Amino acid sequence: MNENSKIFLKKKILIYGLGKTGISIFKFLKNKSDLILFDDNKKLIKNTLIKKNIKPINIIKNYKFDLIIISPGIDKNKCKLSGLLKKNPKLIYTDLDIFYSFFRNDCITITGTNGKSTTCKLLYNIFKDQNYDELVPF
Repeated sequence: MNENSKIFLKKKILIYGLGKTGISIFKFLKNKSDLILFDDNKKLIKNTLIKKNIKPINIIKNYKFDLIIISPGIDKNKCKLSGLLKKNPKLIYTDLDIFYSFFRNDCITITGTNGKSTTCKLLYNIFKDQNYDELVPF
C-alpha cells in the first residue's frame, strides 16, 4: 500500500452508482472505510449487505462526506445528487482513482468501450520507437 491509498482509508465515503463499478468499489473498501451507498434506481439492488448501506436521498443530502466516489455512467449534471456533486467537486473520485492509489505501478491502463486494442498498438509502437528497454505488451 502506498501513501496515496491512505486518502481512502477510515473515511466517510459516498458511493454513488451501484452497477458493476459501484459494487466492486464497495467490496474493495467495505472493511477500510465507513461507506454510504446511493443509486438512482434502488430496484436493481439485490445484495442484502449492500441494501443495508443504502441511505435515502434526504439523509445523503444533509450528510458530511470526506469523499464521493461516482460510477462512470453518472451524469453529474442530470443525476438526483447533482446539487451535492456541484457543491463538492473536490471530493469526487472514480474507481480508477481508488485502484490506482492502491496498486500504483509503472503500467499504462487503457479502459473504455471502444478503441482499447488500437490505443494499445499505437502506444506500443510509440514506445518501441523510443527504445524503452522494459516495454512488455499484455
